[in-house]
Amino acid sequence: MALTRSLKILAPWLAFLGGGMMLGLAGTYLYLDPQVPRAESYRTLRLQTPLRIFSADGAFMGEFGERRRIPLPREAFPELFVKAVLNTEDKRFYRHHGIDWITLGKAVLLLVANPGEIGPGGSTVTMQLARNISFTLEQTFIRKFKEMLLALKLEQTLSKDEILALYLNVIPFGKRAYGAEAAALTYYGKPLKDLTLAQWAMLAGIPQAPSIGNPINGPERALRRRNVVLTNMLHQGSIDRATFEAARAEPITAAIHDRVIELDAPWAAEMARREILTQYGRAAYEDGLEVITTLHRDRQEAAQAALRSGLRAYDERHGYRGPERMLTPPENGEDEATLERWQATIAEHPVYGSLHPAIVLTVTEDHFEALLGTGQRVRVALADLRWARPYLSENARGRRPDRPADVVAEGHILRLVQEDGVWKLAQLPRVQGALVALDPDNGALRALAGGFDFSANQFNHATQAARQPGSNFKPFLYAAALDAGRTPASIYLDAPLVFEDANLEGLYRPRNDSGEFSGPLRLREALTRSVNLVSMRLLLDIGVDHTLRYAERLGFNTTAFPRNLQLAIGGGTMALTPLEVARGFSLFANGGYAVEPYLIERVTLQGGETLFEAAPLAVCPEPCEARPEALRAPRVMDARVAYQMNDILGDVIRKGTGRRALSLKRDDLGGKTGTTNAADTWFSGYQQTLAATVWVGFPDNSPLGNGEFGSNTALPIWIDFMESALAGVREHRPLQPPGLVQVRIDPETGEAAAPGAEGGLFEIFRQEYAPRAAPGESDAPRPEEIF
Repeated sequence: MALTRSLKILAPWLAFLGGGMMLGLAGTYLYLDPQVPRAESYRTLRLQTPLRIFSADGAFMGEFGERRRIPLPREAFPELFVKAVLNTEDKRFYRHHGIDWITLGKAVLLLVANPGEIGPGGSTVTMQLARNISFTLEQTFIRKFKEMLLALKLEQTLSKDEILALYLNVIPFGKRAYGAEAAALTYYGKPLKDLTLAQWAMLAGIPQAPSIGNPINGPERALRRRNVVLTNMLHQGSIDRATFEAARAEPITAAIHDRVIELDAPWAAEMARREILTQYGRAAYEDGLEVITTLHRDRQEAAQAALRSGLRAYDERHGYRGPERMLTPPENGEDEATLERWQATIAEHPVYGSLHPAIVLTVTEDHFEALLGTGQRVRVALADLRWARPYLSENARGRRPDRPADVVAEGHILRLVQEDGVWKLAQLPRVQGALVALDPDNGALRALAGGFDFSANQFNHATQAARQPGSNFKPFLYAAALDAGRTPASIYLDAPLVFEDANLEGLYRPRNDSGEFSGPLRLREALTRSVNLVSMRLLLDIGVDHTLRYAERLGFNTTAFPRNLQLAIGGGTMALTPLEVARGFSLFANGGYAVEPYLIERVTLQGGETLFEAAPLAVCPEPCEARPEALRAPRVMDARVAYQMNDILGDVIRKGTGRRALSLKRDDLGGKTGTTNAADTWFSGYQQTLAATVWVGFPDNSPLGNGEFGSNTALPIWIDFMESALAGVREHRPLQPPGLVQVRIDPETGEAAAPGAEGGLFEIFRQEYAPRAAPGESDAPRPEEIF
């Protein structure tokens, strides 16, 4: 009776309280719902993924962005790893609908003990997903309620596996790693599927405190957390006791592993990054863009190796400059403390271009022993430091060392290189260089090395170092002359010239590199031998204005080109980058078509959607039906002039300043050396499928030395590169365009040879400029015969 009376009294109040709670919840829902993202947006969520750059054949070149993330589909996550996560973070994940009321109850008890704030715990995987994507990490009741509301919505919209896959791809693991796959690669250098149970458990324990609880920043805490994960797995039947004990006994094996760069092309990767940043803005660092470049892996590797080898060869030719630093050796010989200190010092010095820092420990009569940063002791024999004559100047060295002590001493910090298993003395080159190669058909960059080592010097000498091209520009002057009606047989005098020069307050007497004069020379011979004075007389003949207009037609920016005789020898105010020169030489390789260098072939999103695909202007020989007119590279050089120049530049290889390239044993090469004021050396050359330019010089324009020329400094690098780049490429001679004739000439006069005269040779002429054959000439082709 009393109970009934009490219930009657309480019933209205309970109803009022229940109604109030319902109204409160409804009001809270109406207030918070507009602040919660739509659950449908998670189905098409674009994860923040860094910009990645690849070669044309798929080699990884670089990654840019604050977050390292590699999304995986649900089926790609190993089941034991999934159990490690769920057993620890949300053991009823597949049974609840977004909120686990049991674990949430524990959180409510913490709320009673700490009014106003929510402590850790109580969040399901679905709630954690909502927090990591849509909310801040501030621990407040409002944020927790938003998580709960969004979790309920997510469970109604997405499947459990979709939620779990999103969670495992977005949660932070510290060290810029987001998502489990990125974490596996960051801490273990292997894909998630290849890890051990102990490693999976270690990763599963990190998200609770990714900054201080990862195995690098907090190894003890991480180990304890790993063991908690393993214990949870044991208690929930995911693993048996023997497996638990074996995994728990494993030590920490984590270390920082940057993603392995498969292709060393840092200058090209940086070029691509800047271009993408300009096109897409900073969002490119988070949108998961994948950039496919035009580089070929084999050719890029060959370019970097050839350039480094050539720069080291130059550097060693000029002597040893001494140790990078000298430490004081212990008075009583080496001891453990000193070795540890020295190893730590060496470990702080980076490896540049395969040149390892080392410190000399002992020196004997026939070798010295050195310590690497890894702790390894290596021996360098006297024969492997014989090159180290003391550097005196760019033109002088000291005497050859007779014993190691002539070069090194205990405590010297120096560089070593390992070649064919043998350690040798080396030094970081101060000279710099560049190699750039492109496809003459469309301008696609196939290889680009901007210096000795990017980590030591990020300046891109291939695209940013504008230097005097010297004789590398002469082919364009000679092409302008042929275009103006001169012929390969035109005669010009190789003899002294004297000019008044107001800037020099005296007379200007240009000279040939050899210091000698040869008298009358045909243009073919003059270019083959790179005769300066003939080039100057040729410029005086055809005029500066015509030469500049022609250079502009070929695609050169002539704004800063000299308006005087320096134009003839690529000097004065002329400055071109290796890329600009390589583009110019592609005209000879492709028969006279202007192509524009480009690096980015394609840009895609992480799901495969293509955002951009290059459509370069490409060579399509006349008559062209295979390519739309809008995508055809324009002809800027007469096909016949291009053919004549190609033949002359082939002579540079066969019997001129480029004779070293005969070692390639090919008959389809052309090229030209270049040297300017002993400060810049060049070689540019080509085969029909590849045009490449090499430059070597000091960044501050210091002289390279009296004996350094394009033929012995830049050309060997070009040869080393082309030997690899053209391996397997069939020889190809260009087709002769119509309108050319071959006439037997007198090499002394350049005129048609007299009937029966001995010693004549055949020369190629444009038909309208061919010399008339002497009456009765029988063995020379008639002018109308097409060559």
